[in-house]
Amino acid sequence: MKKGKGRVIALGTILACSIGLGTLSVEAGNGNSVYTFKIKKEQGNEFTRTEYRQTTTERNTWKVRMYHSQEGTNTYTTYWLERSDGTNVSPALDVKAGNKDLKSGRNYYIKGNEGANAANVRLTAENNTASSSSFSVKGYWDEETGRILPGQYKTYYITEYNK
Repeated sequence: MKKGKGRVIALGTILACSIGLGTLSVEAGNGNSVYTFKIKKEQGNEFTRTEYRQTTTERNTWKVRMYHSQEGTNTYTTYWLERSDGTNVSPALDVKAGNKDLKSGRNYYIKGNEGANAANVRLTAENNTASSSSFSVKGYWDEETGRILPGQYKTYYITEYNK
C-alpha cells in the first residue's frame, strides 16, 4: 500500500511540474511589445526598434495585432519583419484593425524566413494601398512567440485576442 501511494505522489508531482514548466515556457515566449506608427502615404515604410530573434526555426512564429487604426475598424495595414538593413525576413501580411479597445483585433502568428533566425529584426508596416493619406495605428507585436506554425498552415494563422 505504501509503494502505491508513493508512486501516485511521485507521478502527481512530475505531472504538476511538467504542466507548470510547459505553461512558463509558452508564456515567457509569447509577449506583447507596444507599437505606434504613423503610416506614411504612398506605402512608405515605418518600423519599430530591433529585437533579437534567437530561434533557429522559421516555424517559430512572430506575432502582430493591430487594435486601432485611424483609418477605421476592419481596415487593413500590411506588416512584416525585416532586418535593420531593410532586408525582408518574413512574408508580408495584411492585418485587420480592431475597434480601438485594447483587447480588440486578432493575433496574427506568422512564420519567419531563414534570414530571421538568430537575427535582430524589427516590425515594419505600410499602407496596404497606394493612398495619398497617412494615418496612425496602434497594437502589439512579438518577434518570437514560441508558438510553432501548425503543419496545415503555409505562412500564418489567426487567433482571438486572448488565445
